[in-house]
Amino acid sequence: MTSAQDQGDAVRIAKPAGPPWREPGMPALLAMTTFAFAGFAVMLPVAPMHMVALGGDEFLAGLVNAVLMAATILTQLVVERMRSWMGWRVSLALACLLLGLPALGEILATAPGQVLALAAVRGIGFGIVTVSGSSAVGALFPPERRGRAIGAYGLAVAGAQLVLTPISPWIADQAGLPVALAVAALPLVGIPFALAAGGAIAKHARAAAEAGAGGTGSAPVPHASPREERRALARLWPPILALTAVTCAGGAITTFTPQFVPDAVLTVVALFLYTAAAAFARWAVGGPADRFGADRFILPGLAIAALGLGSIAAGISGLLGSASPVLLIGGAVLVGTAFGTMQNVTLVRAFEVAGEHAKGVASTAWNVAFDAGTGVGALAIGALAAGTSFTLSFLALTALCLVVAVLLAVVRRATRSA
Repeated sequence: MTSAQDQGDAVRIAKPAGPPWREPGMPALLAMTTFAFAGFAVMLPVAPMHMVALGGDEFLAGLVNAVLMAATILTQLVVERMRSWMGWRVSLALACLLLGLPALGEILATAPGQVLALAAVRGIGFGIVTVSGSSAVGALFPPERRGRAIGAYGLAVAGAQLVLTPISPWIADQAGLPVALAVAALPLVGIPFALAAGGAIAKHARAAAEAGAGGTGSAPVPHASPREERRALARLWPPILALTAVTCAGGAITTFTPQFVPDAVLTVVALFLYTAAAAFARWAVGGPADRFGADRFILPGLAIAALGLGSIAAGISGLLGSASPVLLIGGAVLVGTAFGTMQNVTLVRAFEVAGEHAKGVASTAWNVAFDAGTGVGALAIGALAAGTSFTLSFLALTALCLVVAVLLAVVRRATRSA
């Protein structure tokens, strides 16, 4: 692990209770996260729309978010090392800069290749902010408070998304793509909060390090050796696989809802309820996950996702006539509920199985899986829909969630019997 992660691990909340958003450094972190994810939320549906406006087909539209996530994943693999020499303040501010500026640059884009290149730049910024955010939460809060803390962080992630993801296609349609792209530059507003959050984390880290060196504080948690990191990764695969399956569904919905829902108002409603359900579920499941254990919520989350995806597939097919809008809306709510639930419980579970000494490994693996699922969902569903239909594409996602649920149930039973 890096020295920056060593510093982060030294940060601990001394008080046993209290709202997580009142802890030192958290307000600025949550504000930065809100602005950073606001820009990300706008661009998820708007960048593919821009690609279509420039003459791209469904495959190229899906490729936009796939490129975004590929750049995100590659960045996430080096964020911990990068932050060791760049520091919290610079790295968080850089993330906001790289998320906001490309949105303004895309206003001038005239070719599909330019949209893809700017998506890659946004992916670098998004990779920094995702790993850093979850690492900060894991470092700032002890295990018994992480469910609630992740819930609070999740509200910051979803707050702007709740409004901007569903309404951004409407903004692009009614006011024009340049206006929607200008709104997507909101991460630039988060730069001052990024500097404040990074400074607060660094300050606490220095204070904790000085206390430990003077013998007045607790010793920092030892970090994993490369061999222990590999063992931690091996233990992480069940929550990571479950997360990937559900984020494939999320990537498909956020990318293609404007394409498979022809009515603009219905698109706004579906995306709004999807995002609202995800935000509420991610926050609401935090307390129960702390109390009863995160693992027991994973299989139900996969089942709810499968039910919602099947409902969306039925709605897209139009076979039930006037019931199709109800099926689309209901399916979006169910998938959103599963998406938010899995965001919380799989991260808590990843921290649990990796161990305190390998939280950086857990954070990186979780974020890579999250964004890989989002990118693969966008690319695979776009390719499958271009060759067949969106109905078959969402039936394939339904089958994926069911297969993963069955596999994890079998593995869990075999582990308990051993």
